[in-house]
Amino acid sequence: MSLRAYLAVMGFGTILAGATFFLVLFRVDPATAGWLGFALFYFSLALTLSGAVSIVGFVVRVAMHRDEVLSRLVGVSFRQAVLLSALAVVALILRSRDLLSWWNSILLIVVVTIVEFIFISLGRKPTAIEPQT
Repeated sequence: MSLRAYLAVMGFGTILAGATFFLVLFRVDPATAGWLGFALFYFSLALTLSGAVSIVGFVVRVAMHRDEVLSRLVGVSFRQAVLLSALAVVALILRSRDLLSWWNSILLIVVVTIVEFIFISLGRKPTAIEPQT
C-alpha cells in the first residue's frame, strides 16, 4: 500500500470513527445504555484518538526527520498513537468508576512507557561486537 493510500484510508477511517463517536455521544442515553453503550463509546473514542494522533504524529515526524524511511515513521506513529489512546481510554474508564488517582495515573504512564521501551528495544538491530586482536 502506498503512503498516499494509507493516509487516505487512515483519514477516512478517522472521520468515520469520529462520526460514530459523536453519534454515540449524542444519541445514546447513559442511564439506559448498559454495558454495550459504554463499550461503543470507549471503542469509538479509542479509534478516533488512534487515527487522529497517528496522522498528526506522522506529519510531525516527517517534518522533523526528513531522512528517515517513511514506512518506519508510519509504524512508529501508529504504535504510539494506539498506546496513547489506550492510556486515555483506560484513564477515562478508571475515572468513570472513581478509581483514578495520582498514583494510578503514574502507574499507567509507567506501564505505557515500559511497553514503548520494549518495542524500541525489539526494533533495534543487534550490533556485532568485533573481536579485539
